[in-house]
Amino acid sequence: MNSLRLPTVITLVRQDLYYAIRSARGLLFLVFFAVFWLWLFSKLTGGAAQWLANPEGNVLIGWLFDPKVARSLFVDRSPTLSAFFLLAVSTVPVFVLFAASDQTANDIGSKYLRFLTPRCNRIEIFVARFLGATLLVALAYIVITAVATVMAIVVDNTRFTTVLLDSVLVMLSLVVYALPFIALMSLCSVVVGSAGLSALVGISVYVVVLVIVAVIEIKMPQAAEWISYLIPNATKGLIIQLQWSQFMQALMLVPLYVAFYGFMGWRIFSKRDI
Repeated sequence: MNSLRLPTVITLVRQDLYYAIRSARGLLFLVFFAVFWLWLFSKLTGGAAQWLANPEGNVLIGWLFDPKVARSLFVDRSPTLSAFFLLAVSTVPVFVLFAASDQTANDIGSKYLRFLTPRCNRIEIFVARFLGATLLVALAYIVITAVATVMAIVVDNTRFTTVLLDSVLVMLSLVVYALPFIALMSLCSVVVGSAGLSALVGISVYVVVLVIVAVIEIKMPQAAEWISYLIPNATKGLIIQLQWSQFMQALMLVPLYVAFYGFMGWRIFSKRDI
């Protein structure tokens, strides 16, 4: 029987969050995440991001990303919030691939699934672990976006309503961009029986595909573009412009990644010997 019972899924999600916050893996993620952003926020509090709104700073952003990004983020927007957003989007893969690495991996390795399966079915476990990882990542990015918003209001001269409205889009964009990476780790997590190996597999796959794309792009740009769609970076170009119209386009792509990775992960998990 593979039906989804909502009360069971909710119970499993609560258990997963409780475990994530108290486990070594969860605490390690939260500590590194907090230390990294505290250090960056300490640099942004002095108004360092305001230089990026100048013509020289726009040239730098246009060289690193895209001229459209520079215009979209640093013209009539808060420089501090925009700088935070660029840094957050750029580091999402690293943090999320680690944070979501233990969805079912340790359950498989420790044989804990044998304790769970008499009480709930596999699809409930699989979905609940994905939702638990999603909530953990979403809460982390909601908190730091709120901190960045307060900082932008204090540091910059941008209108309060502009910063507040942009912060909502920033928050949603980061969570939506993270979803395919969480789904990718749901696949990696069922392949191995260890959270550490799961994180290693996920990061290795991501880096290897990026390297292959970079090498092939020199002579076969079309082929490189198609290969790049294997990883969730395809939505980055839409997300990073911080426009509602582009965000809606990315929102239509994200379910395809989640469905693909989720289906592949579920096919393995449903047949895996526990």
